Amino acid sequence: MSSDGPRGGVLATRLRALPWALRSVGREVAARFRGEPPVREAALRWAREHATPGDPGSVLASLDRFAVERRFLMNVGDEKGPLLDRIVRAIGPGARILELGTFVGYSAVLLSRHLGASGRLVSVDVDPESARVGREMAELAGTADRCRFLHGKSTEVIAGLEGPFDLVFLDHWKGLYLADAQAILERGLLAPGGTIVADNVGPLFGENAYVPWMRARPDFESEYVAGHVEYETIEDGVLVSRHRRA
Repeated sequence: MSSDGPRGGVLATRLRALPWALRSVGREVAARFRGEPPVREAALRWAREHATPGDPGSVLASLDRFAVERRFLMNVGDEKGPLLDRIVRAIGPGARILELGTFVGYSAVLLSRHLGASGRLVSVDVDPESARVGREMAELAGTADRCRFLHGKSTEVIAGLEGPFDLVFLDHWKGLYLADAQAILERGLLAPGGTIVADNVGPLFGENAYVPWMRARPDFESEYVAGHVEYETIEDGVLVSRHRRA
C-alpha cells in the first residue's frame, strides 16, 4: 500500500506499540533466563534446525517462524520483503546491491537469491556478530557466493567501496540514513537510474531527516510505501527513491 507519508502520529503510534514492546522484551528476558544464546545466534541455530540447506525460501520462512514463535527479529519481514523482491527482479540477475544493516542476514538472503553469477551483494554492519551470522546464514541458504559481508562503521566502509550499485537498502541506525546516503551519492556509488530503499521510516521511529531531504531532491522520485512493523500491526513504512536518469 502506498501513500504520501506516515499517517499516525509518533506519540500515538508509540503508545499503541507499548504492549508489543513489553511483550518483546519479556520474551527476550525469558529466553536468556532459559539459557538460550543471544538472539542472532539463536536465530541461526533455529534456521539450521528447521530450514532446508540450499533453499533460500526455506531459510526465510524459518526466520519468519522464529520471529513469530520465539523471539522478535528486526528483519524487513514477510510483508515488506516482497517489495524488495520486485525491485531486484526488475533489475535482473546481474544486480549490484549494497545493504547497510546485516543483523541475521535475512534481507541478504532475500536479495541475493535473485542474483546470478554476475550479480553481487555487499552487506555492511558495525557488529562483528551480525557479519558472522549473516555470512553463515547465506551459506546455509546457498547464496554466499554472491555475497560479501563487511564489518565496520558504515560511514568508514562506504569510503572504501567501489560501485556503482543498482540498489541501496538502508536498514541500520536510523540517524545514519542521511549522512550515509549523502556519502553514497557524493562518491557516485549509486548507478544512474538506481534505487535507494529506506526501511523503518514510519511514525514509530520518529522524524528522520533523511525523508524530507530525499523527497526534496529533484533528481529522485520518492514514494512512501505503507506497511507494518515486522510481524505486527503497528504502522511502519519504507521510502522508495528512484534516481531519475539524466
